[in-house]
This record gives sequence, C-alpha cells and structure tokens, in this order.
Amino acid sequence: MLLAGCSRNEITIANSGTNTWEKIEITAGGHQFNIDKLQAGKFKRFSFRSKNEGGGVITAELNGGKLEHQFGYFTPNLTSKDAIFLNNNTQNEIEIINMASTVQTIEEIITKKRMGTNNPALKNLRVLGKESQAEVK
Repeated sequence: MLLAGCSRNEITIANSGTNTWEKIEITAGGHQFNIDKLQAGKFKRFSFRSKNEGGGVITAELNGGKLEHQFGYFTPNLTSKDAIFLNNNTQNEIEIINMASTVQTIEEIITKKRMGTNNPALKNLRVLGKESQAEVK
C-alpha cells in the first residue's frame, strides 16, 4: 500500500571523521539515497516525504570495512529530522542525533566532533593502539 503524506523528513549524513567514507546507502520512508564519497568535514542533506512506514538503514564503507546501522521510524504523517554522523576518530562508528532535540547546527556539531581528533587523550589512544598492533606482529 502506498501512503502519501504531507510531512517532510530530513536526513543529514555528515562525515565528522578524518577519512573519506564511501558507498553510503540510506533507505528510509520508501526512498533510497546514495552517496559515492563523503570527504572529511562535509555533509549532504536529503529532504523527502515518506511513501511508507518503517525504520531507516544506513550502510557505509571505510577502508574496505562496511558498517550498517538502523535508525529512526518514518511515517507519512510525522516529521523527522535526523543527522547521521560517520566517525572514525578512535573507532569506526555511526552515530544518530535527532536534530529537533538540539539547538546546535550540523556545522557546529561537525566542528566540535572534529576538534576531538586533536584532543591529547585521543592522540594518546591512537599511539597506544599502534604500539599494541606493532607488539602483536
């Protein structure tokens, strides 16, 4: 059954990491969106009306590894405004933020998350991780 609603949904995919994410696929509200590559610090926004009800799914690749994450629930009668952050600071992860529940802009959140890459604690974690990988080899 095809449902035609009047509420608009918005999904923003943001790369808050330092590497380029590739082959990003988003399925939500009966729509499929694709991004070939998303450079560090960049974002892409999709606005749509849901054609049917159900949850969303995002898959993305980084350095040959593939991540998948379920998010949200889309229906023709309700509006949603989600931001999906692709992170690779200490580990590769996908984080969802409901933008309707924050006063920060997407740009402010990306900047704050990317500043974390220069945090001394994160730098130490990266160095320790590299040292332990070297010990294993």
